[in-house]
Amino acid sequence: MDTSLSYCPMDGLPIEIVEMIFDRLDLESLKSLSLTCHRWERLFFQYCSRRFVLRIDEKITLDVDVAFMNYEDRRMEKYLLCEEKMKVAVIMLEQTQRVYRTVHIDFHLELATVIYKLKILNRLFKPHLLQQLTVLKLDMGNDPVMHASDISRAVQKMENLQELYIAFNVRTPHTTECYTMHLVNPTLQKLVIKGITPYVVDCANLWKLDVAESLHVESIIGGKLQRGVDFTGHECYWKIDQLTELSIVNDLKFNLTTRSSILRFYRQLCNVTRLYLYGHTLTQETLQVICESCVQLEEFTIGNLQMDDPNALRYLSNLPNLRQFGIWKILNGNPLSFASVKLPKLEKLLLGCMAIDWPSLASVRSISWLKIKPGPVIDAPICRALSGTFAHLRFLWIDVHTTRVARELLAQLPQMHWLETLVLENIVHLRTLKTLPALPQLERLIIYRCSKKVYERYYNNEALAKLVRDIRWVRAGQKIVEERGIKDSFEC
Repeated sequence: MDTSLSYCPMDGLPIEIVEMIFDRLDLESLKSLSLTCHRWERLFFQYCSRRFVLRIDEKITLDVDVAFMNYEDRRMEKYLLCEEKMKVAVIMLEQTQRVYRTVHIDFHLELATVIYKLKILNRLFKPHLLQQLTVLKLDMGNDPVMHASDISRAVQKMENLQELYIAFNVRTPHTTECYTMHLVNPTLQKLVIKGITPYVVDCANLWKLDVAESLHVESIIGGKLQRGVDFTGHECYWKIDQLTELSIVNDLKFNLTTRSSILRFYRQLCNVTRLYLYGHTLTQETLQVICESCVQLEEFTIGNLQMDDPNALRYLSNLPNLRQFGIWKILNGNPLSFASVKLPKLEKLLLGCMAIDWPSLASVRSISWLKIKPGPVIDAPICRALSGTFAHLRFLWIDVHTTRVARELLAQLPQMHWLETLVLENIVHLRTLKTLPALPQLERLIIYRCSKKVYERYYNNEALAKLVRDIRWVRAGQKIVEERGIKDSFEC
């Protein structure tokens, strides 16, 4: 018998290549493939087992009529059902042989006591489960201290952990700093924290950090307490100098007597390529330090800017690789000017509702993607900018929160011959879409967040369909847009 006839070239492929092939097949094709031979059946099982997500949540349906139960009785009934559900989860965790790469624990108030009572985290964080986890998501209750030590010990033992999401439902923001939360892991790459401020973050391979809390700068750089050491002898610090992406939703706090600490914080971020700052107000001095220290920035978003000089954005010229820039608010009355800005690679620009020197935008003609939120009164320079400076745009996003704004801006669109995608946000009045002119050059119109009456009147409207070939409706409840980096489904 010629053994060469029984040899299949696919048998020699590495598992990584096989899994890449599986990723491109639908479920029915995968099922058929698994029936080919024993080897493919085994590979299929291993592939699927790595995609399983273990989820433990507090979604409980009461079978009894709650209308005749008072609040305490309903609460007790739900608590007992939660406890029973968690007991089943405990048995499953102890007996399962399935390989889980992703675990998501989602509980808030009802399950917090049950989780602690039954030691769910202790059972979940057993060695055989810890070693295989790559993604851990924890939506916890309102008491970070209750679980902080268990989480810290478990994270330190996870040898394959790549992504960690920790969120607490803390109602008092000033209590989010947790001295018992120490996140130390050599393999972690992405970290998202909300409702808690860990005392230590030491992850050598961490490149992406999202923080949705107010941060004390002195803690992060190890200078809040004397020599960065607390009364227990533990050093308090965050290792952030290796980060390439940082997002801070709330404010950065610092002692007024040591204002230089915030400048030291930004000087550590020399490797950052994406920086998104919200809530925190940048001064002109801080902006200068960022632009001089973070010279590799490719994406940069500012929530609030306190500037003394209308040409404060001139420091952006120190960022030769900047491709996307956004600013939402300036805290003085002077119009924001781009006259002294030299950014040859800038492609995307996001401008909030503020005074802008629109003629100065002629210095950033390289952009092809623009989002604007005009004020209640439209002046001629905005219209001239759209029909002149930005006539070459391929993507335009307008927050049309007033009818007058929509009418005057939409009238400029026929002169934008290269426009391919148009996003109209916050359409409240029917008159807004009535003023939309015919746009034969447009490939896609996206209606994002509109009133109910606008949706009912214009969804599948034939007259509107004649103006634009492809129309997409995105309701406010759909989490399509990620404002921070504008990495959304609209991007072309």
